Amino acid sequence: MRAPSSYAIGIDVGATKVAAAWVNLHDGTLGPVSRIPTRRDARREAIVDDIVALVGTATPPPGPDAIAAAGVGVAVPELVDLRGEIRSAWNFPLPGLVERLTAVAGAPVRAESDVRAAALAEARFGAGRGCDNFAYFSLGSGMSYTLCLNGRPYAGAHGFAIHFASSEMAVPVRDRSMLAAAIPEDYASGLGMARLWEERGGAPLPQGVHSLEGQAALGNPRALGVIADAAGMGGRLIAQAVNMLDPEKLILGGGLGCSTGLYRTRLETQIRAHIWERSCADIPLLVAELGEEAGIIGAALAACAAR
Repeated sequence: MRAPSSYAIGIDVGATKVAAAWVNLHDGTLGPVSRIPTRRDARREAIVDDIVALVGTATPPPGPDAIAAAGVGVAVPELVDLRGEIRSAWNFPLPGLVERLTAVAGAPVRAESDVRAAALAEARFGAGRGCDNFAYFSLGSGMSYTLCLNGRPYAGAHGFAIHFASSEMAVPVRDRSMLAAAIPEDYASGLGMARLWEERGGAPLPQGVHSLEGQAALGNPRALGVIADAAGMGGRLIAQAVNMLDPEKLILGGGLGCSTGLYRTRLETQIRAHIWERSCADIPLLVAELGEEAGIIGAALAACAAR
């Protein structure tokens, strides 16, 4: 009998691009990565068509293990339940994605929430190695999180334990005459920051938050205000998660989480300032080691771990 393959295919579906590669399950190394833009404004089935076609372009590594993949995992920016079924379409619909991939892949296919996939990869091969209890926050176009216990993301009773900034919150206005409601992600995410900049009178940003950081470096008060407000809101929420979960460390992933500019500095300041138990305020705050490869690696790991 042939030994099980040492490789699986990982697919990371993001807001701006889709990436796929063969992944060595033993050490997390990737073969050549195939990338395409995410056609968010195309017809309903277009993104699924693109994903299915992309898998065929991923180059398998040489050797007998590459004859067949052990599985195919696809990380998506949506809710995924414990059975691996995609249960939301907040970013874009993915009708029949798992079924379409199963028909062409010749291997078991598993969908997973992108934040859990990335956290799993960091736990196995990245900044979470050897840590029994860490919280992973994906900060980018959107915001989500997962708690990792003993090397595994905690999915919750139904698979939906990824939210920390998407629910409406309400606080009193300055004179306490009424409550003002807002969704934190609308202000603290990358897309939220870009919208807030424009709502405050700024011209559209050609490179999103990167352009905002550039404006802030030049001393633009509007840019400084948007970054301060976003970091303040996001930092307070992460600190509240620390107060609730008491993890050993925090790992930040995503474009904003891995950034090195003013936003990242302000974010860390706000996190540490709002941790209730001061002896925990120096909690290790790490940047994800695997970068944009985390979703691909984690998707491949999740596909095989679920068998």
